[in-house]
Amino acid sequence: MTLFMWQSVANPYISWGGFKMGQGEPEYLEPYGETISAARELKSRKLLVEYEITYDKTALRETAFFFPAASVHEDNLKAIEAYIPKATALQDAKIGMARSEALQGALWGTVMPPVILLMLGLAIRWALLGFRA
Repeated sequence: MTLFMWQSVANPYISWGGFKMGQGEPEYLEPYGETISAARELKSRKLLVEYEITYDKTALRETAFFFPAASVHEDNLKAIEAYIPKATALQDAKIGMARSEALQGALWGTVMPPVILLMLGLAIRWALLGFRA
């Protein structure tokens, strides 16, 4: 069982939202939350510009950056380039949490079935011996 779950431990899938850039600290947008939906709505009304950046070969590190539509393209690219190390650190933390959850699930899936079978076998043996101690 653990062998089959290794892929989800080694390369866990995480859905990644994005960042709304502007004045001050960028705001993280949850992947399925209202904030990213609102940002995409503003993008459809041409009030925001979206940049989708993939910055590793596996395409696991894909992040959307939203900027005000009036901002300058070159400035946006510089801001993204400057923020990539922090975005990478945030993604590494999320990947670490997903990896530990997958590992915990794999361990429970590996250890619990034999323990349950052992307890069931002991209960059946106890019943067959006539409930004697």
